[in-house]
Amino acid sequence: MARERRFDGKLYLVLLENRDSPAVQDGRSLWALQRALTYRAGEARDELITMPAGFVTDLASIPRLVWSIFPPDGPWVKAAVVHDFLYYTQGTGIWGRADRHRGVEREKPYTRAEADRILHEAMLDLGTKPFSRFAIYAAVRIGGAYGWAHKHRHARPHPAPSSLSPRVRRRLSGSRGSGSAGR
Repeated sequence: MARERRFDGKLYLVLLENRDSPAVQDGRSLWALQRALTYRAGEARDELITMPAGFVTDLASIPRLVWSIFPPDGPWVKAAVVHDFLYYTQGTGIWGRADRHRGVEREKPYTRAEADRILHEAMLDLGTKPFSRFAIYAAVRIGGAYGWAHKHRHARPHPAPSSLSPRVRRRLSGSRGSGSAGR
């Protein structure tokens, strides 16, 4: 009997663009979810975390120096999106300005340690090799405190779907032109 996967559906991304180039923050390209993505956390897989269409991510926040070994869009990319969502929302899952999307079902927010464990759990579910899983998890445990404490305060606010440009909203609403990727 096949085990139940933790992710519901594929990851569809749209590269965000400025007038003449990709949108970049801290040297990293920004991507938006074209469709909502749901992850089932916990041993019983009963804690739903749903990242809404339009949520903005930089994929895995891996230092450029090691991209040849651990690229930001490696096989752990779905896990990185869940982790970004939990870090950005401080574990509450409350995102966006207009509709205040709540992407976490449980009442108590996830802690940073829980968000990092969910990253590890998700990489395991995706079949990430043990060394890669260990290295990425260790890196977020060692270096993630700054991101947890500052990402939501100092990062440029990620746009909620209602604040995106009409062109990006059209792309997020279903057209799969260039710049989208499914995983």
